[in-house]
Amino acid sequence: MEKKIPSKILAFILVLTHWIAVPISAGNAFPISCGGSFKDFLNNFSSEAAIIGIPETTLEIIGKIKQDQKVLIYDRSQKSFKMSFIDFAERAVNDYRIKTGRKKIQKYSKLFNEFEDRYGIPSEVITAFWAMETDFGAVQGKFNTLNSLATLAHDCRRTEMFQLEFLAGLKLIEDNQIDPDIKGAWAGEIGQVQMLPTDILRFGKDGNNDGNIDLKNSPEDAVATAFELVAHLGWRPNEPWLDEVVLGRDFRFEEAGFGRGRSIEEWVSLGVKGIPASIVNSNPNAELLLPQGHNGPSFLAYSNYDIFLKWNDSFIYTVTAAYLAKRIQGTKPFSHMSPEGILDQDDMIILQEKLVKLGEDVGKLDGILGAKTRQAVRKWQLKTGFIADSWPTRNFFQVLQSY
Repeated sequence: MEKKIPSKILAFILVLTHWIAVPISAGNAFPISCGGSFKDFLNNFSSEAAIIGIPETTLEIIGKIKQDQKVLIYDRSQKSFKMSFIDFAERAVNDYRIKTGRKKIQKYSKLFNEFEDRYGIPSEVITAFWAMETDFGAVQGKFNTLNSLATLAHDCRRTEMFQLEFLAGLKLIEDNQIDPDIKGAWAGEIGQVQMLPTDILRFGKDGNNDGNIDLKNSPEDAVATAFELVAHLGWRPNEPWLDEVVLGRDFRFEEAGFGRGRSIEEWVSLGVKGIPASIVNSNPNAELLLPQGHNGPSFLAYSNYDIFLKWNDSFIYTVTAAYLAKRIQGTKPFSHMSPEGILDQDDMIILQEKLVKLGEDVGKLDGILGAKTRQAVRKWQLKTGFIADSWPTRNFFQVLQSY
């Protein structure tokens, strides 16, 4: 049975992005000032949490929480997203995950069929997230969840988000959905599909009908909750999300990328091949993605691909997860022509700094080939005579230094 969230806690969750402008209750001081003494922060947090209804028995746990410096190190260096798509995909999309994913769908077929019929979300999509996050529950993380949440709440980089998650974590403990010493990912995600406490409070489902919501130990609860979240994120029932396609050598690669979507009819006229007949007939809009440039694999991403980005906003993660879902579904491995590898982090930062000097907005100088950096690279590839595929090769990197 799903538990009702007290009104003050629910109000706090619902004003996730508005909690400064919309006070929760008179006298409430959230968000607590970040930084400074960790002990003072916890004391202030405990006082304000009591005001909005967290009981004293739960708040006593705060006195045992410790700051975890390793969490901050991980927060500053998410290495997997500094890898190239092919390197990351070769690790993440493997025979074990494909075969095990299919077996899991068979083992829990009744549950998968029920939710697939309800929401029009393919079971392979949910299974891909399950695999990507924890290898089907095998690797759920070794960080003390409350320590992680409190550490990130105290840190000023994303304090508002994690103060909310910290409160939600305490609520889960109060409801006996998690143990006070539960362990998970460094950023506070819990369970087999690695969900933050607020999402568990909002979307947690009792998939095995045992009266509890246990995303750590119950595959059924984890799967049902993932279906619920993906449906809430806006999945369009029974519609596609990704297809690999074929491009000719004379293709206008500058047409690829986010924000340059076209109808399938238009993509066909531009020379995109290998599009499934059912997609050609329905003629939806799609964007062409080149995660590793014109020599790498090419994908058409449809509107449902946006749901992957809402789950995790890393471009490399989402293309990989979407591709894994297709592989579990039975598609063949992608093809490529051995594209050049990714620049190392130091050179990527040098590239970003150069682009900034040239007047471009690349976002944070973090050594990550994110959306803004890719867009700036594309712009200067066009200016310098390179194929404009948003993939900075070593040659492009060297040529750009002369400007």
